[in-house]
Amino acid sequence: MGHPFRYYIPEDNAGFMDKVWRFISKKELPAWSFPRVIQIQTVAGCNAFCIFCPHGKTKRPLPKGRMDWDLYRTIIDECVRHRMWRISPYLMNEPLLDPEIGERIRYISSKKRFPTYTKINTNASLLTEEVARDLLDSGLDVLTCSVHGIVKEKYEKTMVGLKLEKVLDNIDRFLELKAKLRKKKPELRVTMIRTKLIEPDVEKIREYWKRRGVRVSIRPMSNRANPQIADLGVSARPLEPFSWCVRPMEQAYVNVRGELLLCCNDWEQTTILGDLKTQSLEEAWNGDRYREIRRRLLDGRVQGLLCEKCTMQRE
Repeated sequence: MGHPFRYYIPEDNAGFMDKVWRFISKKELPAWSFPRVIQIQTVAGCNAFCIFCPHGKTKRPLPKGRMDWDLYRTIIDECVRHRMWRISPYLMNEPLLDPEIGERIRYISSKKRFPTYTKINTNASLLTEEVARDLLDSGLDVLTCSVHGIVKEKYEKTMVGLKLEKVLDNIDRFLELKAKLRKKKPELRVTMIRTKLIEPDVEKIREYWKRRGVRVSIRPMSNRANPQIADLGVSARPLEPFSWCVRPMEQAYVNVRGELLLCCNDWEQTTILGDLKTQSLEEAWNGDRYREIRRRLLDGRVQGLLCEKCTMQRE
Protein backbone atom coordinates (compact mmCIF):
# COMPACT_ATOMS: atom_id res chain seq x y z
CA MET A 1 0.00 0.00 0.00
CA GLY A 2 1.36 3.42 -0.87
CA HIS A 3 1.23 6.51 1.32
CA PRO A 4 1.94 10.18 0.55
CA PHE A 5 4.66 10.32 3.20
CA ARG A 6 6.79 8.11 5.42
CA TYR A 7 7.64 8.29 9.08
CA TYR A 8 11.07 8.30 10.68
CA ILE A 9 12.31 8.21 14.25
CA PRO A 10 13.91 11.60 14.95
CA GLU A 11 17.18 12.09 16.79
CA ASP A 12 16.76 13.44 20.31
CA ASN A 13 18.46 16.72 19.35
CA ALA A 14 16.54 17.25 16.09
CA GLY A 15 15.23 20.82 15.91
CA PHE A 16 11.99 22.15 14.44
CA MET A 17 13.66 23.40 11.24
CA ASP A 18 15.37 20.03 10.74
CA LYS A 19 11.96 18.39 10.78
CA VAL A 20 10.49 20.97 8.39
CA TRP A 21 13.36 20.50 5.95
CA ARG A 22 13.00 16.72 6.04
CA PHE A 23 9.27 16.96 5.36
CA ILE A 24 9.71 19.37 2.44
CA SER A 25 12.65 17.57 0.87
CA LYS A 26 11.77 13.94 1.57
CA LYS A 27 8.08 13.96 2.52
CA GLU A 28 8.95 12.33 5.83
CA LEU A 29 7.36 13.00 9.22
CA PRO A 30 8.79 12.26 12.67
CA ALA A 31 7.01 9.48 14.55
CA TRP A 32 4.39 10.89 16.91
CA SER A 33 5.23 11.07 20.63
CA PHE A 34 1.58 10.24 21.41
CA PRO A 35 -0.89 8.27 19.25
CA ARG A 36 -3.16 10.26 16.98
CA VAL A 37 -5.90 7.60 16.97
CA ILE A 38 -6.99 5.13 19.62
CA GLN A 39 -9.39 2.20 19.49
CA ILE A 40 -10.68 0.92 22.83
CA GLN A 41 -12.48 -2.38 23.28
CA THR A 42 -15.16 -1.63 25.86
CA VAL A 43 -16.76 -5.05 25.46
CA ALA A 44 -15.40 -8.28 24.02
CA GLY A 45 -17.16 -10.31 21.36
CA CYS A 46 -19.37 -9.99 18.31
CA ASN A 47 -22.76 -11.38 17.28
CA ALA A 48 -21.69 -12.11 13.69
CA PHE A 49 -19.15 -14.40 12.03
CA CYS A 50 -18.18 -12.58 8.84
CA ILE A 51 -16.23 -14.67 6.36
CA PHE A 52 -13.37 -12.14 6.08
CA CYS A 53 -13.02 -11.64 9.87
CA PRO A 54 -10.91 -13.67 12.33
CA HIS A 55 -13.74 -13.66 14.90
CA GLY A 56 -14.48 -17.30 15.67
CA LYS A 57 -11.35 -18.44 13.86
CA THR A 58 -8.68 -17.71 16.49
CA LYS A 59 -6.68 -20.49 18.11
CA ARG A 60 -6.11 -18.71 21.41
CA PRO A 61 -8.97 -17.88 23.81
CA LEU A 62 -9.74 -14.16 23.72
CA PRO A 63 -10.51 -11.89 26.70
CA LYS A 64 -14.16 -11.64 27.72
CA GLY A 65 -16.36 -9.18 29.57
CA ARG A 66 -16.50 -5.40 29.66
CA MET A 67 -13.88 -2.78 30.45
CA ASP A 68 -13.89 -1.43 33.98
CA TRP A 69 -15.17 2.16 34.12
CA ASP A 70 -12.26 3.45 36.22
CA LEU A 71 -9.79 2.14 33.66
CA TYR A 72 -11.88 3.54 30.81
CA ARG A 73 -12.04 7.01 32.36
CA THR A 74 -8.30 6.99 33.02
CA ILE A 75 -7.59 6.22 29.36
CA ILE A 76 -10.00 8.85 28.04
CA ASP A 77 -8.75 11.51 30.47
CA GLU A 78 -5.20 11.04 29.19
CA CYS A 79 -6.25 10.98 25.54
CA VAL A 80 -8.23 14.23 25.63
CA ARG A 81 -5.23 16.11 27.08
CA HIS A 82 -3.41 15.44 23.80
CA ARG A 83 -6.15 16.46 21.34
CA MET A 84 -5.95 13.30 19.26
CA TRP A 85 -7.49 12.98 15.81
CA ARG A 86 -9.92 10.24 16.76
CA ILE A 87 -11.09 8.29 19.80
CA SER A 88 -13.07 5.14 18.96
CA PRO A 89 -14.62 3.02 21.73
CA TYR A 90 -14.56 -0.18 19.70
CA LEU A 91 -11.94 -2.75 18.68
CA MET A 92 -12.35 -6.24 17.20
CA ASN A 93 -15.92 -6.29 18.49
CA GLU A 94 -19.52 -5.25 18.03
CA PRO A 95 -19.66 -2.08 20.16
CA LEU A 96 -23.45 -2.15 20.54
CA LEU A 97 -23.07 -5.29 22.68
CA ASP A 98 -21.95 -2.88 25.40
CA PRO A 99 -25.19 -1.69 27.07
CA GLU A 100 -23.30 1.39 28.28
CA ILE A 101 -21.81 2.38 24.92
CA GLY A 102 -23.89 5.57 24.78
CA GLU A 103 -22.69 6.58 28.24
CA ARG A 104 -19.09 5.83 27.31
CA ILE A 105 -19.37 8.03 24.22
CA ARG A 106 -21.00 10.78 26.29
CA TYR A 107 -17.99 10.72 28.60
CA ILE A 108 -15.67 11.36 25.65
CA SER A 109 -18.01 14.05 24.29
CA SER A 110 -17.91 15.89 27.62
CA LYS A 111 -14.11 15.97 27.61
CA LYS A 112 -12.83 16.16 24.04
CA ARG A 113 -11.72 19.32 22.25
CA PHE A 114 -11.05 20.20 18.61
CA PRO A 115 -9.88 18.44 16.46
CA THR A 116 -10.78 15.18 18.22
CA TYR A 117 -13.82 13.30 16.94
CA THR A 118 -15.46 10.01 17.91
CA LYS A 119 -16.41 7.09 15.69
CA ILE A 120 -17.64 3.55 16.13
CA ASN A 121 -18.11 0.74 13.60
CA THR A 122 -21.15 -1.50 13.99
CA ASN A 123 -22.91 -4.17 11.95
CA ALA A 124 -26.17 -2.34 12.84
CA SER A 125 -28.04 -5.53 13.74
CA LEU A 126 -28.47 -4.23 17.32
CA LEU A 127 -29.33 -0.67 16.26
CA THR A 128 -32.79 -0.70 17.82
CA GLU A 129 -34.82 2.48 18.26
CA GLU A 130 -33.70 2.70 21.89
CA VAL A 131 -30.03 2.34 20.93
CA ALA A 132 -30.46 4.79 18.05
CA ARG A 133 -31.88 7.44 20.39
CA ASP A 134 -29.04 6.83 22.84
CA LEU A 135 -26.39 7.30 20.14
CA LEU A 136 -28.12 10.39 18.76
CA ASP A 137 -27.98 11.86 22.27
CA SER A 138 -24.38 10.81 22.97
CA GLY A 139 -22.45 13.36 20.92
CA LEU A 140 -21.02 10.65 18.67
CA ASP A 141 -19.54 12.21 15.52
CA VAL A 142 -19.48 9.28 13.06
CA LEU A 143 -21.45 6.02 13.03
CA THR A 144 -20.06 3.62 10.46
CA CYS A 145 -22.23 0.62 9.59
CA SER A 146 -20.64 -2.45 8.03
CA VAL A 147 -23.17 -3.63 5.45
CA HIS A 148 -21.60 -6.03 2.97
CA GLY A 149 -23.93 -5.85 0.02
CA ILE A 150 -27.65 -5.33 -0.56
CA VAL A 151 -28.46 -8.72 -2.08
CA LYS A 152 -29.91 -10.91 0.69
CA GLU A 153 -28.22 -14.20 -0.25
CA LYS A 154 -24.80 -12.60 -0.71
CA TYR A 155 -25.04 -10.47 2.42
CA GLU A 156 -26.08 -13.37 4.65
CA LYS A 157 -23.39 -15.59 3.19
CA THR A 158 -20.85 -12.89 4.04
CA MET A 159 -22.13 -11.65 7.42
CA VAL A 160 -23.03 -15.01 8.87
CA GLY A 161 -25.62 -14.84 11.65
CA LEU A 162 -27.24 -11.55 10.57
CA LYS A 163 -30.37 -10.76 8.53
CA LEU A 164 -30.19 -8.12 5.80
CA GLU A 165 -33.80 -6.90 6.15
CA LYS A 166 -33.36 -6.21 9.86
CA VAL A 167 -30.12 -4.31 9.32
CA LEU A 168 -31.53 -2.14 6.52
CA ASP A 169 -34.66 -1.42 8.56
CA ASN A 170 -32.52 -0.43 11.55
CA ILE A 171 -30.49 2.00 9.44
CA ASP A 172 -33.57 3.53 7.80
CA ARG A 173 -35.14 4.05 11.23
CA PHE A 174 -31.95 5.67 12.51
CA LEU A 175 -31.92 8.10 9.58
CA GLU A 176 -35.60 8.91 10.11
CA LEU A 177 -35.05 9.55 13.83
CA LYS A 178 -32.05 11.73 13.12
CA ALA A 179 -34.10 13.85 10.73
CA LYS A 180 -37.11 13.96 13.06
CA LEU A 181 -34.99 15.05 16.03
CA ARG A 182 -33.04 17.49 13.83
CA LYS A 183 -29.71 16.08 14.93
CA LYS A 184 -26.61 16.99 12.96
CA LYS A 185 -24.58 14.13 14.44
CA PRO A 186 -23.59 11.42 14.10
CA GLU A 187 -22.92 11.23 10.39
CA LEU A 188 -23.95 7.75 9.27
CA ARG A 189 -21.65 6.05 6.80
CA VAL A 190 -21.68 2.60 5.25
CA THR A 191 -18.55 0.55 4.71
CA MET A 192 -17.82 -2.84 3.19
CA ILE A 193 -14.92 -5.02 2.08
CA ARG A 194 -14.28 -5.63 -1.62
CA THR A 195 -15.05 -9.33 -1.99
CA LYS A 196 -16.01 -11.44 -4.98
CA LEU A 197 -19.57 -11.50 -3.67
CA ILE A 198 -20.14 -7.74 -3.76
CA GLU A 199 -17.93 -6.89 -6.73
CA PRO A 200 -20.69 -7.37 -9.36
CA ASP A 201 -23.10 -5.21 -7.31
CA VAL A 202 -20.91 -2.19 -6.57
CA GLU A 203 -22.86 0.28 -8.72
CA LYS A 204 -26.19 -0.99 -7.39
CA ILE A 205 -24.87 -0.65 -3.84
CA ARG A 206 -23.68 2.90 -4.39
CA GLU A 207 -27.01 3.90 -5.92
CA TYR A 208 -28.99 2.35 -3.03
CA TRP A 209 -27.13 4.36 -0.40
CA LYS A 210 -26.95 7.51 -2.52
CA ARG A 211 -30.76 7.63 -2.48
CA ARG A 212 -30.55 7.74 1.32
CA GLY A 213 -27.83 10.39 1.36
CA VAL A 214 -25.33 7.97 2.88
CA ARG A 215 -21.63 8.00 2.07
CA VAL A 216 -20.26 4.59 1.05
CA SER A 217 -16.72 3.29 1.41
CA ILE A 218 -15.61 0.05 -0.27
CA ARG A 219 -12.33 -0.86 1.37
CA PRO A 220 -9.62 -3.22 0.17
CA MET A 221 -9.71 -6.64 1.76
CA SER A 222 -6.83 -7.84 3.90
CA ASN A 223 -6.13 -11.20 5.48
CA ARG A 224 -5.93 -9.52 8.94
CA ALA A 225 -2.66 -11.35 9.55
CA ASN A 226 -4.57 -14.63 9.35
CA PRO A 227 -3.52 -16.84 6.40
CA GLN A 228 -6.77 -18.84 6.74
CA ILE A 229 -8.72 -15.82 5.49
CA ALA A 230 -6.63 -15.53 2.34
CA ASP A 231 -7.13 -19.25 1.74
CA LEU A 232 -10.91 -18.78 1.60
CA GLY A 233 -10.53 -17.22 -1.85
CA VAL A 234 -13.21 -14.56 -1.34
CA SER A 235 -11.05 -11.54 -2.16
CA ALA A 236 -12.02 -9.74 -5.38
CA ARG A 237 -8.37 -8.96 -6.07
CA PRO A 238 -5.04 -10.62 -5.24
CA LEU A 239 -3.71 -10.07 -1.72
CA GLU A 240 -0.16 -8.78 -1.57
CA PRO A 241 2.28 -8.07 1.28
CA PHE A 242 2.22 -4.56 2.70
CA SER A 243 4.99 -2.37 1.37
CA TRP A 244 4.44 0.15 4.15
CA CYS A 245 2.29 0.42 7.28
CA VAL A 246 1.70 3.48 9.46
CA ARG A 247 -0.45 1.91 12.18
CA PRO A 248 2.26 1.53 14.87
CA MET A 249 3.32 5.13 14.14
CA GLU A 250 -0.16 6.62 14.55
CA GLN A 251 -2.64 4.29 16.22
CA ALA A 252 -3.02 2.63 19.62
CA TYR A 253 -5.21 -0.42 20.21
CA VAL A 254 -6.46 -1.28 23.72
CA ASN A 255 -8.21 -4.54 24.54
CA VAL A 256 -10.88 -4.98 27.21
CA ARG A 257 -8.20 -5.71 29.84
CA GLY A 258 -6.35 -2.47 29.14
CA GLU A 259 -3.51 -4.13 27.25
CA LEU A 260 -1.97 -2.37 24.24
CA LEU A 261 -1.97 -4.57 21.13
CA LEU A 262 0.37 -4.09 18.20
CA CYS A 263 -2.46 -3.71 15.72
CA CYS A 264 -6.17 -4.19 15.07
CA ASN A 265 -5.08 -7.30 13.14
CA ASP A 266 -3.58 -8.93 16.23
CA TRP A 267 -6.63 -11.08 16.85
CA GLU A 268 -4.56 -13.74 18.58
CA GLN A 269 -3.24 -10.96 20.87
CA THR A 270 0.32 -12.25 20.70
CA THR A 271 2.10 -8.87 20.84
CA ILE A 272 1.30 -6.93 24.02
CA LEU A 273 3.14 -3.61 24.11
CA GLY A 274 1.92 -2.21 27.40
CA ASP A 275 -0.66 -2.41 30.17
CA LEU A 276 -2.69 0.71 30.92
CA LYS A 277 -3.67 -0.62 34.32
CA THR A 278 -0.08 -0.07 35.46
CA GLN A 279 1.33 2.61 33.13
CA SER A 280 0.19 5.64 31.17
CA LEU A 281 -0.48 5.47 27.44
CA GLU A 282 2.29 8.01 26.83
CA GLU A 283 4.79 5.92 28.78
CA ALA A 284 3.92 2.72 26.94
CA TRP A 285 3.78 4.42 23.51
CA ASN A 286 7.32 5.71 23.95
CA GLY A 287 8.60 2.53 25.55
CA ASP A 288 11.33 0.25 24.26
CA ARG A 289 8.97 -2.35 22.76
CA TYR A 290 7.08 0.14 20.61
CA ARG A 291 10.29 1.87 19.53
CA GLU A 292 11.92 -1.40 18.51
CA ILE A 293 8.93 -2.44 16.40
CA ARG A 294 8.86 0.97 14.68
CA ARG A 295 12.56 0.70 13.87
CA ARG A 296 12.08 -2.78 12.45
CA LEU A 297 9.18 -1.60 10.28
CA LEU A 298 11.20 1.36 9.03
CA ASP A 299 14.08 -0.97 8.16
CA GLY A 300 11.82 -3.58 6.59
CA ARG A 301 12.84 -6.18 9.19
CA VAL A 302 9.41 -7.70 9.80
CA GLN A 303 10.51 -11.33 10.07
CA GLY A 304 9.03 -12.80 13.23
CA LEU A 305 6.54 -9.97 13.67
CA LEU A 306 2.80 -10.20 13.15
CA CYS A 307 3.37 -7.74 10.27
CA GLU A 308 5.12 -10.48 8.28
CA LYS A 309 1.78 -12.24 7.80
CA CYS A 310 -0.22 -9.21 6.61
CA THR A 311 -1.48 -9.08 3.03
CA MET A 312 -3.93 -6.66 1.37
CA GLN A 313 -5.51 -5.82 -1.94
CA ARG A 314 -3.99 -3.02 -3.99
CA GLU A 315 -6.39 -0.07 -4.21
